Amino acid sequence: MSDDVRIESWLEDFVGKLLEHAGFDLWVEELAIGSDENELRLELGGPDAARAIGRDGQMLDALQYLVTAAAAHAGMSGRRILLDIEGYRKRREDRVREQAERAATEALERGEPFDLEPMSPRERRLVHLTVAGIEGIVTESHGEGDERYVRLLPKSK
Repeated sequence: MSDDVRIESWLEDFVGKLLEHAGFDLWVEELAIGSDENELRLELGGPDAARAIGRDGQMLDALQYLVTAAAAHAGMSGRRILLDIEGYRKRREDRVREQAERAATEALERGEPFDLEPMSPRERRLVHLTVAGIEGIVTESHGEGDERYVRLLPKSK
């Protein structure tokens, strides 16, 4: 059995048992290699999808944390594992990109800084990357912990 098959089998089994023990009626719909060889993407689905996503994706993030920690403990620390439920992360990423672009436009038009709401580290990174391609705007992260947010600043001329 190849390492990839062994890892995928372990991962699918672990996530299935985790979901069962957590009381979620969910299952792994797809397990695929992501954009690079070290990324494994698991798409989950089932009747408890909304409950497993939780408010603002908090439950999904908690499940993600548990799976990542267990995989590292099992010797898979070189692999990046991304859990998603019925495309929630993709939809959220699209909304964050759109929000960043609108905020950048507003900051440029007003000539004043624009603060976004607090976000997860992954979402803040997405804002920084999205805005990096917009001429005349720079970004900074401010705050601590769950209150950390991105500020968009028009560049001085």
